[in-house]
Formats: sequence, C-alpha cells, structure tokens
Amino acid sequence: MGKLGKKPKVGILTLYHKNYNFGGLLQAYALPCALKENLGVEAEQIDYMRSNPPLVPTSSPEPDSGMLLKCYQSIYEWVWRLAQRICEKRYFIKRTRAFDCFIQEIAHSQITYDADTIQNSLTEYQRFVCGSDQIWNTELIGPDIEVYTLQFVPENHRKIAYAPSVAVPNIVPDFVFSFQNGLKGLDAISVREKDALPLLKKLTDQKIEVVVDPVLLLTENQWSEVARGAERKRKYILCYLLGDSTGQRSAATRFSRRIRRSILTFPHIIFNCVRKSDLFFGDIHDYTSGPREFLSLIKNADFVITDSFHACVFSMIFETPFVVFERHREGEKGNMNSRIYDFLEEYHLESQLVTEEKLVKMQGIPKIDYTYAHAHWKKRREESLEYLVNALKDN
Repeated sequence: MGKLGKKPKVGILTLYHKNYNFGGLLQAYALPCALKENLGVEAEQIDYMRSNPPLVPTSSPEPDSGMLLKCYQSIYEWVWRLAQRICEKRYFIKRTRAFDCFIQEIAHSQITYDADTIQNSLTEYQRFVCGSDQIWNTELIGPDIEVYTLQFVPENHRKIAYAPSVAVPNIVPDFVFSFQNGLKGLDAISVREKDALPLLKKLTDQKIEVVVDPVLLLTENQWSEVARGAERKRKYILCYLLGDSTGQRSAATRFSRRIRRSILTFPHIIFNCVRKSDLFFGDIHDYTSGPREFLSLIKNADFVITDSFHACVFSMIFETPFVVFERHREGEKGNMNSRIYDFLEEYHLESQLVTEEKLVKMQGIPKIDYTYAHAHWKKRREESLEYLVNALKDN
C-alpha cells in the first residue's frame, strides 16, 4: 500500500451533525480513524448542519368502523402515549447522552457550518472527501446536494468521493442537474454499491470505483477496542429493525420462542415518541446504549435479526450468526435494499437473506462459515485504502 508524501489535513462531509443512527455514526467514526491510523493522514468530520433534514412519518392504526376495534385502539393509544412519556425521558437522558459522548470523540471541526458558511472551511482543509452514507439521496434537492458533491470547493483543492450511497433505483429529474454538476467537479469518484454504477455512468464519463464502506476499513481488533460495556449474562437474540413491519417482528418473536432466547431490541424513536411497532416487541428494550454498546451487543449476541446494512456488516466483522430481512418492497420510494444485496453477494452470504416465512421455519441458529468473507474483506480493505492514497494525491 502506498503512502501520501505530504500530510494534508482532510475535511470529510457526511451525515455527522447530530446523527443519532448507530450505523451512520460508526461510519463517520471509521473514515477519519482509518485515514489517520492506516495512512498517517490528519482527517476530521466537518460538522455540517443540513438545510432540511428529512422528516420521518409516524405510523398509526388504520381506521375501522368496528366498535370493539375502536375500543381496542383507544386503549392502545392510551398505553402508547403513556409509554411515550416514560420513554421520552429515558431516551433523551440516556441514549442521547451516549450518542453525544461518542459524537464528541470523533475527530471533527470546532465550528458548525451550514450551507451559507461552509465556504469558510476552505481555510482549514487542503483536501475534501464527501462520503459515505446516504449523502447522495434524492431528498437532498437544493444547497445540501451542492455541499455533499463539494461544489463549494475550488479547483485548487483536491476533492474526492469515498463510498457515498445512492441507495435508490432511480434518480428523479429535479435532482439530476445539481448532482451532475457536482460529479463533474470531483477529482476521483468511488461508491459503495456496484448497482449504482450504471446509473452514475449516465451522468459522468469519469472512472468510478467500488470501495468498501468506511466501517470495513478498520479491522476486527480495532472495532473490538471501540466496543465496550453492555454485556449481558443471559443469552439473547439482538433484533435491530429499522423498518416498520409487524410481520417481521412477529416472525422474530415466534423464532425466539422456539429456541428459547430473549429478544433484545432498540425501540425506534420518531418525533420523540416510541414507534408503535416497537412498543410491545421484544423482551429487553434497550434505551440506553450508544454506538460503543451497540457494537458490544452485536459482538456478544447469539444471533442477530436485522434489516440494517451496518448490522449485517458488524455481524460479519465479529462473526456473529445473522439473518437479514428486506426493509423495502421492490419499487418502494427510498428503497435501500441494493446495498444489502451487494454486500451479501460480494461476501458469499446470500443465504442469510430471509423472508418471514423462512425465519419462522428455521429450527435453530444457523452456522455461518466466515472464512471466505474475512479473506475477501482483507483484500477489499487493502484495495480501498490504496484508492484513498491515490485519490488524495496531487496530480
């Protein structure tokens, strides 16, 4: 692997600012850490506050004219709102505090920038990297997509894309113009999913490489050092579902009862409220863990059931048995299945993709041979670090 002759300071733009998502924050930690520990490059996250963060709608029961169902719904609503009040305090005091501590531990700018002030960062950094995570999402129409394609950076600064995820099957027309302009100005482009290549090649003639997600730039030992606490004496299934499917939760519950394991969940909070599908799901509701504890819980779980890309990746890293559901139906807006498909195919883990019916019929925790996955991971990690070395070099 090559080394950079000079040691320029690198500014990274990803979803870092107040990002209370386990996977998103862990990838934000990984890239500056990998650049420093593996390449000797000083790098930090630019604390960029987005102009219009996406809103996540809450779910509610479908209306029905039946008297009994209406009565049930009224009781359900009352219990739900009571749980909201209890959980709101627990969530903000404990889980948010754990996230905030981890956010501060990540190398980052001392100034918080927005679309109007981001140009002031040009005096701080000699190189700029956009990526990873969902920064090239079609919901980012306007100044955010201009920032996340580094259009504010002049030509005399090196600017590259490292593993951003497009994560949608099609790019909407309103998004294309600004996005395409941004692609043209980048000195080097890489993405996380190979499925994004045909789509991006329609917008630019530049060479595009496929690299690993930033969390895969660090070794298992490095992640083990990050993981801490949250170990449990009793055996458990960790169930981390970002989607809202009650069917998937029911299948996980039925499977757990068969093999006599408790389910540990991380109830999802939407608009300061517990999501309804998570309210009565699972045996152990974790409202206190931050990213470090999340890693420890995956590492020490008997089994992981998820629809999350990063939960799949960390299960592979720690060699924890797992299965993964599709989070979105085919053609659904915001579909993020492609990155999971690509990961499972590349690491020969396709059999870990399951349906509700398949999980219910499983007789026990599957045994997974991670020999190929870890050997391939080592090769791809070295290739991706080499990409970073070459991309950050001056021409």
